[in-house]
Amino acid sequence: MKNIISSLVLAILSIGFANAQHAFFPEQGSITYDKTVHVKNLMRRHIQTLKDGDFSKKYFEEMMTKAPETAVLTKKVSFSGDELSVEPVEKDQPQMISNLLRMGLLDYGTKIYQNLAKNESLMTMEMGGSQINIKDSLTNVKWKITNEYRNIAGYDCRRANGVTLDSVYVVAFYTDQIPTAGAPSTVHGLPGMILGLVIPEQHFNIYATKVEMTATTVNANIFKKKSDIYTRKQTKDRMKEIFGRWMTDKQFNLITAAMFL
Repeated sequence: MKNIISSLVLAILSIGFANAQHAFFPEQGSITYDKTVHVKNLMRRHIQTLKDGDFSKKYFEEMMTKAPETAVLTKKVSFSGDELSVEPVEKDQPQMISNLLRMGLLDYGTKIYQNLAKNESLMTMEMGGSQINIKDSLTNVKWKITNEYRNIAGYDCRRANGVTLDSVYVVAFYTDQIPTAGAPSTVHGLPGMILGLVIPEQHFNIYATKVEMTATTVNANIFKKKSDIYTRKQTKDRMKEIFGRWMTDKQFNLITAAMFL
């Protein structure tokens, strides 16, 4: 009888230990994501925003005939507690994709730092040879969590639909097994890390390919060049002064949304 009781106790302890292992919530690590851009769809969207007779319209139409259907870029998120950073991972690309990247059409190569506890967001990118530094509060996102699930990089993720930047629709898949409420972009605010993100308006999706739970360094010093620092509104107003005279509102809104995401 004593042997039976001892066996039962050991079995219960083993189950409890296994569950404790399963419930381990990492507070530090890095995640690699692939960003797939639907190149022709995005170029077609940009062409539709151009004014009739715009000199660049014919140029982009010609370029689109030679562009691939998709391009895959890589991003890395490092997180520790309530802090995270997002950085592009350099990789060789076909010449056409490299040209589109230099134009900022597919991606701005943005670096992001977020402190979720302090409601702070830093962003830096290069445009036209100039460094643009943005410091502001975290973006607002209105979320609606659904009952749809998907497994991404070995993690069970739940779907949430959201709206950010006033009108940009986003679809996110998050896991509560990684408690940092971040993403490979500026969106945030779900009860866990976003491992999948789809933004139909910008014709791209981002999915995690590798999750590493190791000690990591979050890069908070992303403003390397000595240049002015603006809020998102100040940046948008400044761009409107420079580009607003020859851009349609649709074109301008599409470009600035891509910048702030």
